Amino acid sequence: MVALSSPTAQKRFSIGLLYAWSGFGLMWAVWAAFIIFLCEPRRLLPSWPLPTVDQEPVVAAQWAALIDLALVAVFGLQHSVMARPWFKERIMAGMAPAFQRCTYVHMANLALVAVVVFWQPIPVMIWYVDKGIATDLVWLLFAAGWLILFAGGWSFGLRELLGVTQMQAWIEERRYQPPRLKTGFLYRWLRHPMYVGVLLGVWATPRLSVGHCLLALALTGYVLIGMRYEERDLARAFGARYRNWRKAAI
Repeated sequence: MVALSSPTAQKRFSIGLLYAWSGFGLMWAVWAAFIIFLCEPRRLLPSWPLPTVDQEPVVAAQWAALIDLALVAVFGLQHSVMARPWFKERIMAGMAPAFQRCTYVHMANLALVAVVVFWQPIPVMIWYVDKGIATDLVWLLFAAGWLILFAGGWSFGLRELLGVTQMQAWIEERRYQPPRLKTGFLYRWLRHPMYVGVLLGVWATPRLSVGHCLLALALTGYVLIGMRYEERDLARAFGARYRNWRKAAI
């Protein structure tokens, strides 16, 4: 443990905790805002200060599509590029591993906030199911997607996923042990439960507009590309153990 009686240790403790837990807390707020952005709850909208996926358009549809695709591209690049080993080794080499992960979390929060705040709606409806059991079933699928995302994060280890575990090691001046291959809980059946949850959450809607469809398609493309690079990195890191587990999971 760090001797917190020394001024240096106290400063280290304060900086580390603030940086790690602020990213952890903001993540929950940002993803809650994104869920509201997608589902547009009618009772909440009159007092909701942020845009939603189908609010009144600000620019022409062609410009809206370009802006929206650029926002999702930035989101995807941040999530994929910053996670690659070469980026950590070359760009973030001078940063402690704990700060690398926490910085990734802060930048991920910022990228998703940008999608919500700067999104340009294209509210031309592709399908609209307003009543009956079909609507209820779609909303159940929507909720299931976000529950799967959370359960996937919990299966991985939320504190480790969001950099809190790494920061605790840095505060205590001990070496952080590299992460193990996660094969428990949802990872027993799904190779990428968090990806599955996100895709289910963005596609399951009773009101699919052109703008919402564009978002869902773009995020699907990001997942397919990002998943390929992630699996390649995992195969390099864990070798035969990962390849054997991948054969058993979906």
